[in-house]
Amino acid sequence: MMKRKLLTLVLGSFLLASPALAQQKTVTGTVTSEQGNPLPGVQVVVKGTTTGSITNNEGGYSVRAAVGQTLQYRLIGNAAVERTVGAENVINVSLKKVVASLDAMVVTALGQTASQRSLGTSQQAVQGPEIAQTQRENFINSLQGRVAGVDVTSSSGVPGASTMITIRGVSSVSSSNQPLIIVDGLPLDNKTLATGVLASDAPGSLTAFNNRGVDFTNRAADLNPEDIESLVVLKGPEASALYGIDAANGAIVITTKRGQANGGFTYSNSFRVESTNANPQVQRVYSPTSISGGALGSFSYFGAPYAAGTVFYDNISGFFRSAVTQKHNISFSGAAPDGRINYRVAASTDKQQGVIPGADYQRTNVTAASQAQVLNWLKTDVSMSYSKADNNQGFKGTGGPLLGLLLWPATDNAKDFLSAAGTRRRITALATASEIDNPYFNVYKNRLNSSTGRFILNFGLVLTPFNWGELKTNIGVDNYTNANLILRHPESAYGYTYNGVLDVADDMTRNLSAQTILSVFPKTYARNFTVSGLVGHSVADYYSNTDALKGQDFLDPNFVSINNTNLRTNRTTLSQRRLVSAFGQATFDYKKYLYLNVTGRNDWTSTIPEGSNSFFYPSVSMSYVFTDAFPTLGKYMTGKLRGAYAAVGKDARPYAYKTALEYKTTANGGYGYGFTGPNLKLMPEFAKSYEFGTELTFLDNRLGLDVTAYRKRTENQIVNDIRGSYATGFILFNLNGASTQNEGLEVTFKATPILMRDYSWDILVNFAKSRGKVLALPNALPESYMSDTWIYNNVRSGVMPGLSTMSLTGLYYLRNTTGDILIDPTTGLPLRSSTFIDHGYDRQPEYTIGVSNTFKFKNLSLDFLIDIRKGGDIFNATQHYLTTVGLATSTLDRETPRIIKGVLRDGKENSTAPTPNNIVVVPAVQTGYYTGMSEELFIEKNINWIRLKDVTLRFQLPKGWLWNAKNASLFLTGTDLYLKTNYTGLDPIVNGNSAAVGGAGGAGLDFGNFPIPRGVSFGLKVGF
Repeated sequence: MMKRKLLTLVLGSFLLASPALAQQKTVTGTVTSEQGNPLPGVQVVVKGTTTGSITNNEGGYSVRAAVGQTLQYRLIGNAAVERTVGAENVINVSLKKVVASLDAMVVTALGQTASQRSLGTSQQAVQGPEIAQTQRENFINSLQGRVAGVDVTSSSGVPGASTMITIRGVSSVSSSNQPLIIVDGLPLDNKTLATGVLASDAPGSLTAFNNRGVDFTNRAADLNPEDIESLVVLKGPEASALYGIDAANGAIVITTKRGQANGGFTYSNSFRVESTNANPQVQRVYSPTSISGGALGSFSYFGAPYAAGTVFYDNISGFFRSAVTQKHNISFSGAAPDGRINYRVAASTDKQQGVIPGADYQRTNVTAASQAQVLNWLKTDVSMSYSKADNNQGFKGTGGPLLGLLLWPATDNAKDFLSAAGTRRRITALATASEIDNPYFNVYKNRLNSSTGRFILNFGLVLTPFNWGELKTNIGVDNYTNANLILRHPESAYGYTYNGVLDVADDMTRNLSAQTILSVFPKTYARNFTVSGLVGHSVADYYSNTDALKGQDFLDPNFVSINNTNLRTNRTTLSQRRLVSAFGQATFDYKKYLYLNVTGRNDWTSTIPEGSNSFFYPSVSMSYVFTDAFPTLGKYMTGKLRGAYAAVGKDARPYAYKTALEYKTTANGGYGYGFTGPNLKLMPEFAKSYEFGTELTFLDNRLGLDVTAYRKRTENQIVNDIRGSYATGFILFNLNGASTQNEGLEVTFKATPILMRDYSWDILVNFAKSRGKVLALPNALPESYMSDTWIYNNVRSGVMPGLSTMSLTGLYYLRNTTGDILIDPTTGLPLRSSTFIDHGYDRQPEYTIGVSNTFKFKNLSLDFLIDIRKGGDIFNATQHYLTTVGLATSTLDRETPRIIKGVLRDGKENSTAPTPNNIVVVPAVQTGYYTGMSEELFIEKNINWIRLKDVTLRFQLPKGWLWNAKNASLFLTGTDLYLKTNYTGLDPIVNGNSAAVGGAGGAGLDFGNFPIPRGVSFGLKVGF
């Protein structure tokens, strides 16, 4: 009975609340710039409704409206304009360009829009064309330098390499620090496959990768940059307040393209040629340590000098190739004359070669979207996308081809990598598993392949049966299957011990999301007070099932199939998480210059034990437009002060508090617990963030400044995989108890120094300074480290209380109380610590700067972005490795006697008169000088760089010049063309692991990584 009454009430409200609408008519017009040029992409909206249109490439629009209604014209970078519909049917509008406008409408959290003046938090937008014109396959790589506080680190320069993105630094010690990505209102999965789901990485396995040596694409790369309309970065309190748990590290809100009136057909292409910036140097003076019967005794180079006339091969530069990439994009779009329905269908293909032989990436995207005003009170918005991506990468790090390339003797032609019988050609007397792989054999015989098919559906309804608000519902599904194959060839050093190892793993992921928001339109009370708000509810269900199989002992060494292996091990990994949320927001404004925003959110999560899995957190922000409050100031400038506070909870990864049974391969089989023990008292962690800032514009909005200071403190943080007492029956535990603090300053400067009919100049400068610090660790632990980052010898990503969240710990040199290195009195060589210690190494930069310039002269435009970084340490493990084997050019002075600066460890080292070292060492004789050298000497401090990130020259062809096209343009784009740095390695942008590793990950750890190549693209875009 109750359900029947409720249904009757709901249906009755829809029937009775529908107002009698005034007679509508079709209004058309053209929107132009101050210079008279048409403006595409302008939003034309009937004020107070969801009815609207978008101008086409000629600036034209068509929209249904009634006499007396108001049309709003909005375009980012231009002052908003309003026009009241009268008797005329044509309304032409000119928009004024501004670097910032407090009246501009911007996208905020939960798909809402608001005026810039009302926001009490910092956010920054990047337009889709800015992203697309960089020609980068992964749109995340285009954000570096374009948004203050955003840091992007690619794991290497290989096609399909994963990319890690952080906003306002690293705050979590071991969990992910990456932001939430929202596309058209619903979450986008940006997972990078972790090797922990492979059968090779099962507990106790001797063939584990541990997220080292292999890389997989982060799934945000499945999105086609050409489909992005706009991107907004929510940096602080607002993101966490309204998006909750998953946005504890910020949020990236993406709006994809929709159809527009007279859209027509558009085709664009791009052809790119890439080459490597790498020019690694190795010495060619000293020969291998030992050679017997033409075979090397090892890959060490501490032998006699090469004989005069020795022939050398240029193996290193000859290995890299010029890579060619091509992209093709087509789209069809249009809309009904009255704007009640629009559509867009697009398809693209991207084929990318890598400068490394055998490396490539291919992606195909098909998207479709449509919006329709079904009834006066009902609007629909449907979008679908399908993507298919195939990626071939090489290994990196210890088993990668770069180290083999550098170590291969220059007296041998590396291209000759097969014997007459077609097997691996050997050049040493070492055991097969100890001889490093020839680089060509490595890339052609070892394989790392990934194939992903993905389907995303987003269905939205907007209901406005009453005039005081609207009800918006979105339901979406994000499904993909990621099939992976990793081959360690039976003849390779990586696979010989097991006569080959083959891993196959299929990750089947299904993410369901639903969100409903009831928005209340602004209501004015007592003439000066306005109130608006929303309440909402969301459900997210994440499910991943990875079926993995490992095969060993190949029957035929060159037949790649799991059926060709003799020993097989299977593993299935199930991961499930459900998140239910309720939230609300209220906005109060006084005279349009004083705003107060209050939010509240409650989350219920499945990854925290019952009793602690429900938690509420609030936020409050304020905006004060002081130049409106004091009109005298408004004659010279516009200005706003803002401040915000927010708390946000964060849950654990799935199954973090309760151990799970797993199959055991021990005698008699059966099931048993894994390495990780239970923690039934696990609680959510909480972060509290504060933000204060100001937005100022001068010279009639031609000059703008945005300054933000923030502080974030995370308490009771969950730290994963802490080693516990073996007496418990387990090895690892997930514990609360860490505390971190992040604080920083962000400054955005915008200016239009020149604005004339035929010439203009725009400049954007982003400055960011962020510091993260560890305040405490669980159970007063002295150190917490990510074991996956232990990629080379004895340096790892380890943190201690009082240190940076991006510090490095290691077995560094021992020092006395005054900092002098301790010397072994028996050898004259330095002594090293037997435990991991800190020596002040920090990968955090002191600050970063991004400088964008746009010059336009008639039909010609030039855009370029310069990325600047000051400070931050990088561990050049590749150079340390070359030094220990005698190949680094720094070892050429090996015959020069020297005394290592330090004091002898003779019992007087900490006295007022320690004994200075006076023992002479000749490295050519005492090779331990190099082989025992501490990695500490290769942590390069205070690394700076200036990088010409992107540059695009575009020429807009006059109308009708090309096949009677409505619009056509030619472009020339360069990426990473210039790099000036004090780093001695191949590229300071480096990640020794992949984006799957939490905490600070492998950022700043350089071991066997290929650098980012430089590229030049050219192409055209034409519309009919």
